[in-house]
Amino acid sequence: MAGTCTLADTRPADLFKFTLFQFFMNRISIVSIALLFLFSVISACSTDSGFNIPEPTFDNVPDPFDISEAEEEPVSDGITKFVKEEGEGEDQVVIRDNVAMWLTLRNSEGTIIYSTYQDGNTSSVPFSLQDIVTNRSGNPIFNFNETRAFTDGLRKGLIGMKEGEKRVLIVPPEQGFSDIPSGSINGEFRDDTLRYDIELDFIF
Repeated sequence: MAGTCTLADTRPADLFKFTLFQFFMNRISIVSIALLFLFSVISACSTDSGFNIPEPTFDNVPDPFDISEAEEEPVSDGITKFVKEEGEGEDQVVIRDNVAMWLTLRNSEGTIIYSTYQDGNTSSVPFSLQDIVTNRSGNPIFNFNETRAFTDGLRKGLIGMKEGEKRVLIVPPEQGFSDIPSGSINGEFRDDTLRYDIELDFIF
């Protein structure tokens, strides 16, 4: 038919230009979709969005242990402990152990930073001692889970506990959050002395 042009009639140079145009258009579409997805994720994580991680509730967190009659004992590196209640059995926590425990972390003013009792939980929470280190990366993701309580002071202070023991650890800033970036998770507690109220459920 007169005036009709098919792909077969297209000159090689024009065909190359057409193919190159399709290539770049496909790449632009992929980049656009990726940018749109990234924007959606960032928007979902904003504090004004309904998709942000809600702050925990501490309504069921027990009061701090009464340690007025407990003896203060040194642990190491300025960390001290108060044994509220002795544990049972011969096994003691060592660095390679996993433990299940109830724990509440406060600063010296009594502000709760993390608790295994948050959001109404009543079960002990498992921990691996080798994973308990101060988070110096400043990574704020999942900032309300148990990793928020991780410090070198907690790891050192758990050594030697027995099942059923109730212990309070007093951790100086140097063994707490002093080394984390000021704008990161727990940054507001960098200069604070920390208090851990711990009840060891079992060692495994």
